[in-house]
Amino acid sequence: MNLRSACVGLAFLAAANAAQAIYTINIDQVGADVVMTGSGSLNTSSMSALTTIGLCAAGHGLIHNNAICIGTETTADMFSGVLFPSLTGVASTPQAGTGSMGPGVYILGADLYLPENYISEASISNSTTFAGTTLAGAGLTVGTRTLFLPSGDEIIINIGLAPPPVVPAASIPTLSEYALMAMASMMAMLGIAAVRRRKG
Repeated sequence: MNLRSACVGLAFLAAANAAQAIYTINIDQVGADVVMTGSGSLNTSSMSALTTIGLCAAGHGLIHNNAICIGTETTADMFSGVLFPSLTGVASTPQAGTGSMGPGVYILGADLYLPENYISEASISNSTTFAGTTLAGAGLTVGTRTLFLPSGDEIIINIGLAPPPVVPAASIPTLSEYALMAMASMMAMLGIAAVRRRKG
């Protein structure tokens, strides 16, 4: 293999990696609520869908043992058996969302449901709120799960991994103007006394 062939191969590899799409779901404790947010896109060009009515059992999303539904329920395109590994062991206690925004995305085991007529690699942004509950109360375990599509795209689920809140730096005590003037006066008097000692 010559240098030119190697460079062409590396260029194709870089292009393939750059084209990979990712949809990320973050599930975090926000005050007294659990908030689930989703963002990103997915390449569905190599998958065929069946149109389904009713994205998930609850209109504002849910979390269950082998299911995550985020966003507002709509008619969906179902991609059967496309996820690897299958989603399982998410939450020991089923939780129904109390509020949501954006198009619905539903993961059930190895099945993926996206908004009806989803355009491959179109941006998705959505969220679901579970009011008055905690990560522990829903039986959610902190960590990351990654599910893969046939295209190599990834669905990444982060639970309880929000960056810690920014704590303002502690204020450094400073001397007041009067204290600074008093200190300057004392230093001046000490300096004058030292000069007199030398002269004497």
